[in-house]
Amino acid sequence: MASLRIRRASANDVPILTRIRNDAHETKLTHRDYAWGKEGDGFSERWVRNNVFQRTVYVVELDGDPVGTFVLDLDDEKHWGPQEPVGGYVHGLCVRKGFNGRGLGNFMLDWCGDKLSALDRRFIRLDCAVHNVRLCAYYESLGFIRVGQYTDSKAGGYVWSLYEKSAHPMRKRPSARLLITTPKRRVLLFRFVHKTGALAGQAYWATPGGGVEHGETFADAAIRELREETGICTAQVSQSVAQREVLLQLPDGEHVLAIEQYFVVGIDTESISRAGWTADERAVMADHRWWSRDELCSTKETIYPEGLVQMLDNGGVFDAVRPLWA
Repeated sequence: MASLRIRRASANDVPILTRIRNDAHETKLTHRDYAWGKEGDGFSERWVRNNVFQRTVYVVELDGDPVGTFVLDLDDEKHWGPQEPVGGYVHGLCVRKGFNGRGLGNFMLDWCGDKLSALDRRFIRLDCAVHNVRLCAYYESLGFIRVGQYTDSKAGGYVWSLYEKSAHPMRKRPSARLLITTPKRRVLLFRFVHKTGALAGQAYWATPGGGVEHGETFADAAIRELREETGICTAQVSQSVAQREVLLQLPDGEHVLAIEQYFVVGIDTESISRAGWTADERAVMADHRWWSRDELCSTKETIYPEGLVQMLDNGGVFDAVRPLWA
């Protein structure tokens, strides 16, 4: 069985690190990515030696043979600007020629996640030239989410995509969502307006609902959320009519894999109560509105989930005859 390990680089590693760096540089050139220079530039042993002495450089060994390298910094103001100490920044991730396709990049990034988690840092962060579509797609396939962009101020400077993912394994967040409707065939949505936190500046309409608590089923959570967010204690709740999984950022900045189940709720009034709202809910839930199908189809407002009208159609919400559950 192959043995992989990561250790801190030393001066003795400079020759092989130079080779690995230049192998990665050659690969970049095939995708017209000149972030590390053009053809013929490459890396000198002097440059690599200075990098090893000045930064936290690591070597990846496969059965004792150096096959990869990367730098792990705890700040990167050049691309990311001043940041709270919640992340770590990976640079110069390289794999030696002949060893691509063996999962070494994923291994290095997982190791960085464990290292940062032990330092009580929450995010692994890295950047990638926007036009290197293949490399961007690779990082996204590993769960990295594009959270910003940086443009080099130099003439003809590169544009970089800024990526991050949780240093911990991405948490799954089960959630019950409510498609609340009345005999008027209108559906309740709340308007969320974020003024602080990671989502500051975002505003959108979304279905009522929330996370499934410990010991609850999705259906239990649907009934509880209905009571807490609308004040309605008795209503006809369907079986789950839809489910989706989506990457979601919470107001505190955490990215989670949201596992959502949707329930149609039939009520006879369009009156709701906010008495059960928490302080956090009152801070972001700015308004509510009952929407017809035509209004949902014609609005320019941002509405979640995407494909809501199709979901409502599939659930029979807009049928001429109310479903039996109602």
